[in-house]
Amino acid sequence: MLLAIIRQALTTMRLHRRWAALTMFGIVWGTASVVLLVGWGVGVHGMVDRGMQKIGKNLVYVFPGRVGEDLSPAEERRTLNFKLADVQAVRTSARHAEVVSAEVLEWTYVRGAAAGRSVDVRGVEPTTQALRDSTLAAGRFILPDDIRYQRRVAVIGQTARERLLGPRPAVGARVSMDGQSFEIVGLLDRVGTQLSRNRTEIDEQIWIPITTAMTMTGREHVDLLMTRPTERRLNEVVKREVRTILARRLHVSPADEEAVFIASMVDILSGFDSVFAGLQVFLIVLAIGTLAIGGIGVMNMMLVSVNERRREIGLRLAVGALRRHVVGQFLIETLVITLLGGFTGLALGLGGCVLLGTLPRDVVPVPVIVPQVVGLALVVTTLVGVLSGSGPAWRAARVDPAESLRAE
Repeated sequence: MLLAIIRQALTTMRLHRRWAALTMFGIVWGTASVVLLVGWGVGVHGMVDRGMQKIGKNLVYVFPGRVGEDLSPAEERRTLNFKLADVQAVRTSARHAEVVSAEVLEWTYVRGAAAGRSVDVRGVEPTTQALRDSTLAAGRFILPDDIRYQRRVAVIGQTARERLLGPRPAVGARVSMDGQSFEIVGLLDRVGTQLSRNRTEIDEQIWIPITTAMTMTGREHVDLLMTRPTERRLNEVVKREVRTILARRLHVSPADEEAVFIASMVDILSGFDSVFAGLQVFLIVLAIGTLAIGGIGVMNMMLVSVNERRREIGLRLAVGALRRHVVGQFLIETLVITLLGGFTGLALGLGGCVLLGTLPRDVVPVPVIVPQVVGLALVVTTLVGVLSGSGPAWRAARVDPAESLRAE
């Protein structure tokens, strides 16, 4: 019985090839869209998350600013600076800060054995390695004694090494910065593409002891302070602690967000999460709308089929078939058509995800196969089939056997 109904559904599609093709296209495209578009949204989210986290997980950036305009008279506004003593105060007093570090930023002309060019040189502390989750391909990182004695040593990124030294080994090589010779003691592992660069990617940077950088540039202050909470959920607690400590040392109000400007990766990623959640809902609604349009096409095709098969329906009813049997037959026929399109769309969508999955995930947002979305696509396709077939099925069940046979 079921095989006969399936054969009849295929016959209906064969008799209405053009209509069936257009209808099937809507179902196929809608199902493939659900899998591909939502998978693409998840892929974009993953790419952004990985790109942001490459500079360090859950980082909190703290920048010195100016005394806020709304909190003091204009003539009292002043530009603030962080000193190493302020960084140390945060390190010892912020109870929920896991690690604290500071940086001095400077573009400097650097001359290596292969070439010379302007490079993003950063004065860092030993804690920078833990804060940025940096690993070394060779050599060592900046040590406390390097800070204490203002040694002229450097840790270099992979891209900077290629540009300045060519194929030569990095560790033990020397480069010239601001007329001073620095020994390269460490080579960072390649980090890759970052979405949050803070001027340049880590691969393009050179890191030197922060005290050496301050002496070389003639500064008494650092450009920024970085930390991260012991737990992600303590992000706001750490921000309050840091702001309170620095405000007290700089003699400004803790409520003045212009004086101590804080930006956290947790807040930035939360904003992205909200955007992507809205994007995914939009993409799902768009794909379901396409499925619904395809469902309308299926319904119209089945209505035409009912009109063409009135004699067959009347004959079945006349020889004792129950109306629920007729309803079931047309519902199953409609489901066969929609599910055929649905499974074809799923195959195309999953195939597209697998094919695009061969692209580099750090460069291109690659769609991800989401099992829940595959299940949702099947459920929606089935629902579209049931709703599309209900009208034609009940119309077929209401056919008057005597009238249909007399008309024929």
